Amino acid sequence: MTDSSDIHICWTLDCEATQRAVADVDLGQRAVQGFVDTVTAAGMRVTLFVLPGDARAYPRLLRNLAGQGVEVGLHFHPQEEGHADYCGAYAADEQRQMYAAAIRQFADALGFQPRAFRTGSCSANDSTFPVTAALGFDSCSHSMPGRNMAGLRSSWTGAPACVHYAHAANRLLAGGLDLVEVPLTTDTDTMLWSGGHPQDLRVELFDAKQQRYLLDKVIGREKATAQPVKAIVALSHNTFAYDKRGDFRRQTLEQMLTDCTALADKHQVTLRPATIGDVAKAHRQAMPLGAGSKSPST
Repeated sequence: MTDSSDIHICWTLDCEATQRAVADVDLGQRAVQGFVDTVTAAGMRVTLFVLPGDARAYPRLLRNLAGQGVEVGLHFHPQEEGHADYCGAYAADEQRQMYAAAIRQFADALGFQPRAFRTGSCSANDSTFPVTAALGFDSCSHSMPGRNMAGLRSSWTGAPACVHYAHAANRLLAGGLDLVEVPLTTDTDTMLWSGGHPQDLRVELFDAKQQRYLLDKVIGREKATAQPVKAIVALSHNTFAYDKRGDFRRQTLEQMLTDCTALADKHQVTLRPATIGDVAKAHRQAMPLGAGSKSPST
């Protein structure tokens, strides 16, 4: 059981360098290694969410990282597999078929099944969580609380900002499914992109000074919640030169990691390095399914 002042912190990277819009496998590999090296040098942990195409393109690197304790989960953009729309546009049977095929491709390339899952663009509908659970995933990070972008089929207004068991019928509710959702950390007080996107801890979105303001705010917010398992989830993509010390995003990431230490001291909390799977495991231990497992939607 974690202390009330403990906050898990997860650094996640969506690995999608094989997308047609990027098509740069060399950059993708270098970015993955650079991101992992930077985060782990700070004593933190990484979850990689990997497209099937990326899994096929550099399996040795991903297997090696998995062997070093990096969590390697599934990422999925339907358009990269010949479909026309985002995940949230498809019915349950269609999603099940798409994700099952992606799992097979991932496992064929890497030699193990993914246990964590994030849809591309955080696109989902009310079928996404039950399909994810039925396919055997333990955890997911599908949601971006506050996002409302219909074009991406990504609508999360009112979604729980806390770690919770997913709901079988409504993506905006908590509880019931044997699947732990670990939402991306957002600030719905600050809405971007014509009001459709909340500020998040996306490394490439702002400079380090602005990121520090948000880290300060969300650490304080998490400390004040009554949740048994608290988590902050940052993100980026393997389409930036994280292997180069002079790169702006690498420098921003390094400063964010440094600021986490100072801000933890300021708020008198302990930031617990974690993968998405680690957070899910802690939640299951703190709130066993069926024993009051519904989490508040705050």
